Amino acid sequence: MKIKLLSSTLLLVMLITACKKETIDIAQLTFNKPLDIDLNGYASRVENQNGHIEISDGGFKTVDKGEKVVKYSFDEKESTNLKFAGAAINPSFGAVITTYNNLLSFATFTVSADQTDSSVQYLKKTFGKPDSVAVNNIVAEALSDKTKAMLKESFPEYYKEYKNDFNSVVVDYPQVTSWVKNDVLYRLTLDPVNNSLNFKLDIITKKAFEDAVIVGYHKNIDNPFK
Repeated sequence: MKIKLLSSTLLLVMLITACKKETIDIAQLTFNKPLDIDLNGYASRVENQNGHIEISDGGFKTVDKGEKVVKYSFDEKESTNLKFAGAAINPSFGAVITTYNNLLSFATFTVSADQTDSSVQYLKKTFGKPDSVAVNNIVAEALSDKTKAMLKESFPEYYKEYKNDFNSVVVDYPQVTSWVKNDVLYRLTLDPVNNSLNFKLDIITKKAFEDAVIVGYHKNIDNPFK
């Protein structure tokens, strides 16, 4: 009986191990190259898009000129198999990874709020000085001391606390920070909310941007690659 129980336990462990998926670190993926892993077994949904995006009657439409786009969406459960430079993906927002003509071309995700600082430091260490920074401001009393400290530590050169014309104390911070490396745009958006600092990163290739195949990046305004 003990031998049978032990065998059953070992079999169960082997089955669980076999079913466990490999963690995908988005920071280790190579953009402008074919994916070296099949995402069909990871994603919550897989959607095919034939064509690029054009503006139409206040919205947009897809116009097929031979473009082949595959969008892999990762919802709450499936996003646990993803990381960014070791940081967990926020399951509330999930993630999207997209290929264009079989090349990895786009990714968007938010990391867990408690790992924002490490993710910002990774980008700064990896890419150095940003190519562009859009500074925004927020009333200081809307943020906790912890969040203000995180903003200051993330980008001290862009952080500023002062009184505005209405005698309210406000905080300047880099809302959108961008790096362009090897024809790939890394676009970081920081969203300070009370006691947390949210980190959202979009990664898009020059080809996908200029061919307008990604919704949200289909207007080609202020091309960062020029």
